Amino acid sequence: MFFDEIIGPSFRDFMRGGLAGALNSIGMSHLAPAVADVRIQVVAVGTRSERNGTAGKIAAAFMHEFPDRQVTARYGETVWKDILREDRPDILFVATPDHVHTQPILDALDAGCDVITEKPLCLTTAEADAIVQKADEHGLIVAVDMHKRFDPFVRDMMMNAQEKYGAINRVRAVLEEPLEVSTEVFAWAEQSNPFAYVGCHWLDVVHHYLNVKPRAVFATGQKNLLLHWDEHHVEIARRRGTDPSVFRRRQAIRTWDSVDVAVTYDTGMRGDYNNNWINPAEFEGAVNQEIEVYGIYGRGMVDQQDRGFREAVIGDGSRTRNPSFGGRIQHAGGFPELFGYGKASIASGLLAIIRRRLLGESPESLEGTWPTARSQRDVVQVIEAASVVAQKNYEYFEAGRGTPVTAILHDTSIEVVDPFSE
Repeated sequence: MFFDEIIGPSFRDFMRGGLAGALNSIGMSHLAPAVADVRIQVVAVGTRSERNGTAGKIAAAFMHEFPDRQVTARYGETVWKDILREDRPDILFVATPDHVHTQPILDALDAGCDVITEKPLCLTTAEADAIVQKADEHGLIVAVDMHKRFDPFVRDMMMNAQEKYGAINRVRAVLEEPLEVSTEVFAWAEQSNPFAYVGCHWLDVVHHYLNVKPRAVFATGQKNLLLHWDEHHVEIARRRGTDPSVFRRRQAIRTWDSVDVAVTYDTGMRGDYNNNWINPAEFEGAVNQEIEVYGIYGRGMVDQQDRGFREAVIGDGSRTRNPSFGGRIQHAGGFPELFGYGKASIASGLLAIIRRRLLGESPESLEGTWPTARSQRDVVQVIEAASVVAQKNYEYFEAGRGTPVTAILHDTSIEVVDPFSE
């Protein structure tokens, strides 16, 4: 899904015209002359199952557009190992399910390969520490595709938040994914949760721009729809006037509908993060996302649905669009090109890697110019703590004992505070 919308088009643009043209979107256009001659080439694509031939279709599409380039299609449970051994890339782009990021990253680093990975970096703090340590040992770069950091609306508000609004008392952030993500697109939804999957974006934005450190976590969640999907998909089909067989997946899906997380930071600021992946298909936008910052002198809010682009089309209804994320533009005689903060995030990681590999700069000197693995360590710690706390609170609530569990985040550990534990 995400490859077709953002990753693939971004790399086709980079193969055609290099990286220099994308640097304005990340405030690094002064480096355009230095990287203008760098040729970017996709050498291989790998997917787990050969049954639907996805990797082959992607490789064929690239070679159709670039007939002088060879792109190899590979398959397997550990397909990245074959790519690292046989194709020997400079960069491995990891776009596997949430719970399968860590091993490809570690194997790539051991092979001397820089990495760009989809978010979240991983799901446990121990994995994050292992990735950071190995990247440091090898002097390599691990970039994380945290594209909300590059959203121009969000970026403008967050960069000026403390100057305009004063000390920040509270942040409220919402990101809700469509129902099809958890029921149709991702067969691995049971291995993750909506907070890990998209809540990480807002955590990154808050941590990066406000320079705060999480110190305590409270979390609860709901399991009403997906856990009983074997029953509810029938009712949803009835309400839509369709046959239940239109749903590819019809059995119970043992994961969260939504997760709500409250984080207390070292400044005393509170962050409230609300995430689900059951937003109805009938909702006006591809996702529902908003962030609001409350300071002692003022407040700001960015709401995707209030950016002003709405369409009403027969057969599609009234919809809001977000071309700031992944818009397309094409001029006569040219190719369709992608613009927006989805591409900008990838460009930031590529630029850091090129500066290390070709311009001789160290990863330490580049810190802060791209979403680093180290910057995601606190994000992952909150994700891990929230997963543990939400599950315990869910079990206690089902037993009629309230939601008493919280977590204290130390620099090196997570302390779960459970008054009912022995």
